[in-house]
Amino acid sequence: MIETIIKCLTRLHLKKQKNPVGRVLIIASYYVYKKLRDILAKRDNKIASKLYLRARNLERNIKGIKWSFATIDELLRWSTEWIKTFPTSYDVIVGIPRSGLLVANIIASKLGKPLTTPELFSRGQYWVSKLIDKKREYKNILLVDDSIDSGKTMEKSFQFLRSYSENLNITKAGLIVKENSKKLVDLYYKVIPQPRVFEWNLLHQAKIGKLATDLDGVICENCPPGVDLDEELYTKWIKNAKPYLIPAFEINVIVSNRLEKYRSDTKKWLANYGVHYKKLILWDIQSKQERGGKYAQRKIEVLLKIKPDIFWESSFTQAKQIWKITKIPTLCIEEMTLFT
Repeated sequence: MIETIIKCLTRLHLKKQKNPVGRVLIIASYYVYKKLRDILAKRDNKIASKLYLRARNLERNIKGIKWSFATIDELLRWSTEWIKTFPTSYDVIVGIPRSGLLVANIIASKLGKPLTTPELFSRGQYWVSKLIDKKREYKNILLVDDSIDSGKTMEKSFQFLRSYSENLNITKAGLIVKENSKKLVDLYYKVIPQPRVFEWNLLHQAKIGKLATDLDGVICENCPPGVDLDEELYTKWIKNAKPYLIPAFEINVIVSNRLEKYRSDTKKWLANYGVHYKKLILWDIQSKQERGGKYAQRKIEVLLKIKPDIFWESSFTQAKQIWKITKIPTLCIEEMTLFT
């Protein structure tokens, strides 16, 4: 029933109903849908969960909401292409820490210009090569951030530079903007709407929605081949695994195919590396042999119950399977690819 309602809503929405009857149908259908959706969201049986997640995905499509993901490779390519469109030359490139400094560094390196931050600029400090004249006066400034959302950070940095000197010609530039934040800068390159995730600030940007993540291959290194066949070596590895991606924010749920009997050692490792999380779900079976290679299937069963907004998975194959079955946006860390 809920999918039928969603499909009706989609058809009505696409027709851009302007007559009163069409509007009433949309409002009534959406009201019924929301009631059913809220009921299904609280249930954790497989059928109800699949239905809820499928409906949630359809709702995102109706609203035109799609998760976007950008990689560091794309940032490098976009920054290089962006430079070609600059309307003038600049004396110095000023990057807004921290992510804006990454883009500013690419621009400064490509153009052979001094690089600095707003604070360092006010002190007369720059990163320059030996061939750049450090004594000259810098008036034409390109103030750069990686992305523009509310524009508050850009405006704060702009006003800081303006307070230093009113004679500066400051160009405000954001590599990535939203449709309604284009007007907040003088230059931009790409429009990417929210929700969006960037590889270069994956671990310290504000978390969007409920996050669930894999453990091995994401938070820590993957277990080396053959190690899990030797109990002594495997236990030693769990205690001494190398950390990989440790978010600065709290993870809602960690979903791992490690066995429940390794919970104590796993929790000690997570605490030791400052991993903040609400819940840790391990596989409650007696032996590794019982897993039978059903790694993706088991994660899917767990994800259908917890219904996160996004999942980080180490394996490309498993990430693809998880997205196909659950319709939960899934970021493959191995390939830095977002299935959505």
